[in-house]
Amino acid sequence: MFGKIHSEATKDKMRKRKNKYPLGVGTFDLEGNLISKFENNVELAKHLKISKVTVGKYLNTNLIYGNSYYFRPIMD
Repeated sequence: MFGKIHSEATKDKMRKRKNKYPLGVGTFDLEGNLISKFENNVELAKHLKISKVTVGKYLNTNLIYGNSYYFRPIMD
């Protein structure tokens, strides 16, 4: 692969395969209702303009973000 460049389609396939949450992640309200869905935690972080490390912390600990959201992996 030295000197070669992957196409955007190949890069997307690699991103999806490497993703820890294959069905994506979502923001949920305090009652457990899905508010919005994202492909991965990086997209969620960009949407909320916060660090992906912060999103990871809230995903792993089930803490409430901003007194109004839970970040959880999509299960179904």
